[in-house]
Amino acid sequence: MLRGLTTISYFADDVPAASRWYADLLGVEPYFVRPEDGPAAYVEFRIGDYQHELGIIDRRFAPHHDPQPGGAVAYWHVDDVTAALERLVALGAKEHEPVTERGSGFVTASVVDPFGNVLGVMQNPHYLEILAAR
Repeated sequence: MLRGLTTISYFADDVPAASRWYADLLGVEPYFVRPEDGPAAYVEFRIGDYQHELGIIDRRFAPHHDPQPGGAVAYWHVDDVTAALERLVALGAKEHEPVTERGSGFVTASVVDPFGNVLGVMQNPHYLEILAAR
């Protein structure tokens, strides 16, 4: 039934500011912006080995308006969790979960971005096995 992630959606009160922050973090500009003219209400980046989509949506379109970070944590594979966490904090994110060894080569950490979203990073041996098998 579930076949894979298509888009991870984050919410922000200031989509242009969030778009700039994520463009700096990711090293790419969003490939999709709506509306095309005027302040953006939605932007989307394609990133990583599988070109997964990360979307930023104006918070007024959020189904819930709870200002507290919460819910599921989507973990993005990184090669070095400690370095990723340090970079995220240097860019203004706040540590949510410290670097945590999970066993068998799995390592996680998470932050709350400047816009109130939880962003997880993970070293994941399974991800690397699947990538190598491509």
